Amino acid sequence: MKTSGLHVVAITVVLTALATVGRADVVTLSNGSRIVGIVERLDDGKLTIATEFAGTLEVDAAMVTSIVTEDSVNVGLTTGDRLVGVAGPPPQEGEIVVQTEVGEVTAALVQTEAIWLIGEKSPEQLRAEKEAEAKVGKWSFTLEGGVSFTEGNKEILEAQGGLELKRQSSIDLLRFYATGMYREDHKVRSAAEVIGGVYYEYLLTDRFFLYGKSEAEYDEFENLDLRFTAGLGAGYYWLKQPDHELKTRAGVGYLHESFMDGTSRDDPQAEVGLDYMVDLLEWLKFTHSATYYPTFESVRDYRLVFDTAFLMPLGTSDKWKLKLGAKHEYDPIPQPGLHRLDQTYYANILLELK
Repeated sequence: MKTSGLHVVAITVVLTALATVGRADVVTLSNGSRIVGIVERLDDGKLTIATEFAGTLEVDAAMVTSIVTEDSVNVGLTTGDRLVGVAGPPPQEGEIVVQTEVGEVTAALVQTEAIWLIGEKSPEQLRAEKEAEAKVGKWSFTLEGGVSFTEGNKEILEAQGGLELKRQSSIDLLRFYATGMYREDHKVRSAAEVIGGVYYEYLLTDRFFLYGKSEAEYDEFENLDLRFTAGLGAGYYWLKQPDHELKTRAGVGYLHESFMDGTSRDDPQAEVGLDYMVDLLEWLKFTHSATYYPTFESVRDYRLVFDTAFLMPLGTSDKWKLKLGAKHEYDPIPQPGLHRLDQTYYANILLELK
């Protein structure tokens, strides 16, 4: 029988792999399977093995009946003992034998809570570092903007945008933000608005939080010279996952409004809000925020603010996104000559730096 060149190559690859197998660690599973590679880590009930034939594998530690290593490893037991040595063939399944400098130590695999390579950090150290980093938090910066121009029967120039500086940790959230909108209709200014604020949130438990916020707003075409609000409150995360989040909040605060006709008002106000975020698809995120601001002056004296948006990546980078959204502000008692509902639709390019 003739052997083709392809078969020779295949046989060579197999023989090479078998030669490598003879020099590698061996992990035996309860179903009889044997995984040959380098035992990298055992942590949180998962054993990680780097193999040449299938990359890095992760198996449930409960399925492991034997671990044999060629080189020394660190072994941590549930008793608190730490062993350093080569893991040799155990006398029976479900045990691990470590050849230490002071002699051979045998322990049950169920008592083995950690294994890590010599010179590497232990799982306990890595967890402590990760927790410390999470408490410190990370800063991120977001910049967005969009411009449109219409010429012909109508001549309209419109621009809107915003920026946000945020630090989020495992225990708190701090946001500084600003947004603005400008519009010209036949070279006559028809909209000019600027909003800036700060928001701080502190977790008392995994889901319950306290918050404080303040915001200042100028809107020329609402005859609003300054609207300043400040408030304190509490909230709760009903869903709290990286790709799906829902929280509600409620609080009380202070409202100051001064208008371009010289009038002003100062009132206490309440706040009830909802914030929702979900990754609908791997490339599509949906966000929605709704806030109700009633004062104690009358049942008709309140404001409603809704902001809804879809975000999708631009190209292959996760830094650039397209943001399509709509913002609605409703005031049942507007200034004379103004509409109750103010609507803004936008399509912005967003840059996020972490």
